[in-house]
Amino acid sequence: MIYESALYTLSFLTKCRVNLEIIDAFLHVAANKAEVPSARGQALEGLGNKLSQEFPQRFYQRAVSIIIECLDDSEFEVRFWACFAAGAIRVSDALPKLRVLAQTDDAVVAGWWSVGKEAQDSITLINSS
Repeated sequence: MIYESALYTLSFLTKCRVNLEIIDAFLHVAANKAEVPSARGQALEGLGNKLSQEFPQRFYQRAVSIIIECLDDSEFEVRFWACFAAGAIRVSDALPKLRVLAQTDDAVVAGWWSVGKEAQDSITLINSS
């Protein structure tokens, strides 16, 4: 729980520049299938929050690849937050997978809404940019 709380805190730190070590840690956790889904989801939310403010070029391809890969994850919580991250940083390459999720994924994340709704919201964000 402390681990996930630390990820959450790092996701919402304000008044600080994007820290490359934090982004690298988020990428590592999000991609690591041995991590619990809630930690991976929190890392994806952190990527969406931080990279929507500033996107260091050296992380672009890696971040996009991990986010798109997580859209196919077996854990719905990971898919949900991958949808969020894809929309937050406007990953147009994710649109085909987001469209499928929007039409087919009814899994609901506790306290939020369905993966499909999050995918649709992300499609709207990407198409508006």
